[in-house]
Amino acid sequence: MPRMTGKKAFLEMLKAEGVKYIFGNPGTSEGPIMLELENHPELEYILGVQEGVVMGMADGYARSTGQTAFVSLHIDSGLANGLSLLNDAMALGTPMVVTAGNKDIRKLSEGRADLAEICKPFTKWSAEVTHADQTTAAVRRAFSAAATPPTGPVFLAFSANALDGEAEVEIIPSKAALSEVHPDPAAIDKAADILAGASMPVMVVGERVGQAGATAEAVELAERLGASVYNHCSGRVNFPTGHPQFMGTLSLRNQAQRNALRKADVVLAIGVDVFSDFFFQPGSTLTSETTLIHIDPDSSKIGKSEPTDLGIVSAPAPAFADLAAALAERMTGTSVEAARGRARDLAEQTATERVSFKHAAAGNSGKQPIAVDTLMAEIAAALPDHAVICDDAVSSKAMLHSAIKFDEPGDFFGNAGGAIGFGMGATLGMKLGVPERPVVAIIGDGSAMMTAQALWTAGAYNIPVVYVICNNGSYRVLKTNANVYLKTILNQPDSKPKYLGSDFKVPFDFAAIARGFGVPATRIENDAEIGPELQRAIESGGPALLDVIIDPSV
Repeated sequence: MPRMTGKKAFLEMLKAEGVKYIFGNPGTSEGPIMLELENHPELEYILGVQEGVVMGMADGYARSTGQTAFVSLHIDSGLANGLSLLNDAMALGTPMVVTAGNKDIRKLSEGRADLAEICKPFTKWSAEVTHADQTTAAVRRAFSAAATPPTGPVFLAFSANALDGEAEVEIIPSKAALSEVHPDPAAIDKAADILAGASMPVMVVGERVGQAGATAEAVELAERLGASVYNHCSGRVNFPTGHPQFMGTLSLRNQAQRNALRKADVVLAIGVDVFSDFFFQPGSTLTSETTLIHIDPDSSKIGKSEPTDLGIVSAPAPAFADLAAALAERMTGTSVEAARGRARDLAEQTATERVSFKHAAAGNSGKQPIAVDTLMAEIAAALPDHAVICDDAVSSKAMLHSAIKFDEPGDFFGNAGGAIGFGMGATLGMKLGVPERPVVAIIGDGSAMMTAQALWTAGAYNIPVVYVICNNGSYRVLKTNANVYLKTILNQPDSKPKYLGSDFKVPFDFAAIARGFGVPATRIENDAEIGPELQRAIESGGPALLDVIIDPSV
């Protein structure tokens, strides 16, 4: 076996694992790695000047490519800045390996942070490499764990002595290709019996459906059942949003959607946390008359928060396929015709909603500040067919998804965790992951300011992305959530809050901020300018930003 330093073994393992980009913000603790990196030109270091940017880039790259991304942060101070988006990556199951250097393990008496313990709540596996001969096995396990369904982030710390020490090592990458978990046939039979007799079935799909590439199978099953379909707790295409049976993203704060769930006789939830929301609302979301079938590759998700009648541990694709086959045998001519009737009714409903949105957006044209629905309609009209959307629109998100339909996996990626600031960096990672497609980010102003430093990376590396900032001069989402809290939790629907801490008394001039980072930018206050400016930005071949001033009303 060859003998080499831990830092060289570390980088040789990254190359063996197929890493192309290191998304990083280095500190002194990464000095040994950065110096060794000069000898490994195959690895391209993409510098982010704030750790949230780096985490966003890695998340966007991993989710757009399906590959495990690699992140290099620094010791406790730098690592702490990345924890909020590490938490979101864990929530969405993003495969990434995050690392940070640490002090020499011999400095124990002086005090050194337990970096692995800090990251443990936000990762699938968290450990520290303290000796050079641990390096290759630890990196191999990290990449294996990150990519094994249910996927997610992993953290490794490297003590200084482990990087500088020498050992005999073998450079062998992770090779495990685990087969999909298939469902228990008896459980599928039971689920099929229940679904075949359903008169008002609802499907709820989540992140793990899209991750598994099971979108087409989800469509086949929904059409067979004539079920209404909701997306929940996800930031990707799990079901074509332009499909006539797709009813939108499920929010437990939306009373109409809650009522639809409570009217269902069967709810089939696949690859999703059932049901998730920030606010506590007592009792079950479903009535005792509704049967809940929950299918997930992660057994810990089943029965976690909602009484579950039938839980099935399975990867989404084989579960969809087995259910479709079982239903084909069980559904009678009468039940097949009933399913077709439900599908027709849903198609009429979604068609009406789409026409209503278009009329409303057209009716708001010319208003100043620009109406959010008009903004999104103008973006939809100007987008190239093959564009990828990075969705961090926050309180404008609903209008975005009303205006633009995403029918193919990879058409959009968004954040569904608890932190804001994902989109600025993620947009860059997505473009590096799919360089052949235009990438457009639609981002709220509050979220954009969390990681505005991403504009430096966009300009410095000339990454051709377009940022559209929904600039309403406030944390509008905090205002809407305050209203939900008053109405739903405190039962005070007539209260008129002052929304303290929610308005930006000095509004952000994103066009000026972008130009300061070397990115061309335009301020837009007239909706007639949106389409032409967006097309011009996409065709420019470089990064660009549109600072769109929108209506801040709640």
